[in-house]
Amino acid sequence: MEGIVTPEAVVLDVQTAGVASRVFAGIIDLLIQVGILLAGAVVLTLLGLVGSSTRLLTTLLFALVLMGYPVISETLMRGRTIGKRAMGLRAVTIEGAPIRLRHALLRMMGGLVDRFLPPLGVTGMLFVLGTSRHQRVGDLLAGTIVIRDPDRTPLPAAVWFPVPPGCEAFAATIDPTAMTDEQYTVIRSFLMRNRELSVDARFSLAVDLAQRAATTLSHTGHTRVHPEAYLLCVISRYQRRNFPSYQPSSWQPTAG
Repeated sequence: MEGIVTPEAVVLDVQTAGVASRVFAGIIDLLIQVGILLAGAVVLTLLGLVGSSTRLLTTLLFALVLMGYPVISETLMRGRTIGKRAMGLRAVTIEGAPIRLRHALLRMMGGLVDRFLPPLGVTGMLFVLGTSRHQRVGDLLAGTIVIRDPDRTPLPAAVWFPVPPGCEAFAATIDPTAMTDEQYTVIRSFLMRNRELSVDARFSLAVDLAQRAATTLSHTGHTRVHPEAYLLCVISRYQRRNFPSYQPSSWQPTAG
């Protein structure tokens, strides 16, 4: 069992996938990939292509299936391939969030090392056995872990941070593009736990986080509002930019 901290600062105990389940999931995915390649070969044969054209198309098909299958599957199926789904596994970020395209791409690139660096397949197995969270090279690159039966684990309700009343125009001047997932997680954890801090510590930490966020975002107006109000504006803009159609239950800030 391993603990992961969600963006809502909730610790979940989850069971990470071991070598055996990941191997069986990989075998299922490999059989599917082989089937796609055979189907593609049949199509090329029926088209009657010969010579260099056939070799080029075969190479492109092989590369597309080898690299495209895991990326497309994990992106569209929220961290799953058909093999992982069959084995009850899912790849998530180390914070427990669903993976995105960039995570899937990094996992795929690391997977090439896991599978094809001599001795074949052993590299990935050694990393899974030797890391505390059973992470292979692709997981380490992408910042992900593979867990068991995540659908059976009730995740906490997500929190939708509001823009403080009267700060709508000010928040509109903030461009959250440069903010990383890690910074977002830190700010959200602070806003969720600030009531546990003393008044002085809460204000001091809010000022520090606001300054760091303003530096990252190249925004010069953070001193015009209370630091916690600024953090709320930043995190609200980030959520609405990255999850425009997702609106879970709102969270009401407490007076500082």
